[in-house]
Amino acid sequence: MLDKADDDKERDRLLWSFTHADQDRKIIFGMDTTTPEGRAEFKREYDILCELAPEIIKKEDMVFPHEMAPYISAEPHFQRVW
Repeated sequence: MLDKADDDKERDRLLWSFTHADQDRKIIFGMDTTTPEGRAEFKREYDILCELAPEIIKKEDMVFPHEMAPYISAEPHFQRVW
């Protein structure tokens, strides 16, 4: 993705770009949440995150990764183009 891997300006351009930046929260811990054991482990990890950053991650917003709806970006450029 980067033309020059060691160029900080290029890296920052992509990092802070509306068209390239990742807007989706990736709260997927690599667990199979379709199993009861995976759901319990995911819930435990999610609860830890809720305790660490309650202003960002709310307990009532928890959804298992396999139940998440497809993400549609709210970024203005994306909305205009698509």
